Amino acid sequence: MTRKQWTQVILMFVGMIAAFGTYLFFNAAPEAWRWPGAYAVSPQTHELLEPVSGNGAFQTFVLKSWLDGLLPFVPVLALPYLSYLAIVPVTIPILTLAAKSLKGFFTLGWALIGAQLFMDLGYFLFQTWVARTATPPDDIFGQLVHLVWGNDQPFNGFPSAHCAWTTIGILALFRLRKCFPKTAWILMAWLLLIYPATVMLQQHYLIDVYAGIAIGIAAYALALVAVERPKLALPINA
Repeated sequence: MTRKQWTQVILMFVGMIAAFGTYLFFNAAPEAWRWPGAYAVSPQTHELLEPVSGNGAFQTFVLKSWLDGLLPFVPVLALPYLSYLAIVPVTIPILTLAAKSLKGFFTLGWALIGAQLFMDLGYFLFQTWVARTATPPDDIFGQLVHLVWGNDQPFNGFPSAHCAWTTIGILALFRLRKCFPKTAWILMAWLLLIYPATVMLQQHYLIDVYAGIAIGIAAYALALVAVERPKLALPINA
C-alpha cells in the first residue's frame, strides 16, 4: 500500500475506536427529565422498578418479554462476550487487510462507525434498562460476569451494539472464507455465541438482539454500496 493508503487505514482504526467509545456517554442512568412520563413498572407487582425522585432518580424503558423470563443465566458465555473486543474491531480488520482487500476494510470500518453512531442516536432518544436479577457464581466465570457488569452498565440496550457489530463482523468474515477458510469459519461460529450471550448474561433483552442484527445488516449493506459500488443490476440477458 502507498503512504496515503496507510494513513487512511490508521485513521479508520482511530475512527472505529472513537465510535466504540461513544457508548460511554450513555453508559449511565439517564437524567429524570428525559422521560418524565415513562416509568419502568414490574409486570408482576406493578410497582416502579426505578426511583423517580431523590438522588439517582431516572426513568427508562424496560423491554423484557415473556420469553426473556424463560432464558437461563449462563456465566460461561462471558468468554465470547468479552472476546468480541479483540475479534470484531481488531482481528477482522487485520484479516481483511491481510487479504489485500482495501475496499473491504473500509466497508467494514464505515459499517461499524455508521452503525454505532445510529445506535447512539437511539440511546439518546430511547433509553432502556435491563434488570440484573441473577447472582454470579464464585468461580472464574462469575468473575468474568462481574467484569462485564462492572464495565457495561445495564443501560443503552436497544439496539444491542454487541449484536450489531458482531453481525457486521460475521458478514466481513463470510467474504474472507476463501482467503482464510478455517480461520473465517471458526471465528464466525465463535461470534454466533455472542447473540445468546447478550441475553443470558442479563446485558440485553431479546428485542435488543433482533434490532442489533437488523442494524448490522443494514449498515454493512449501505457501506458496501457506498465504498465498493457493486454491480447490483442484472444483465439484460439474465
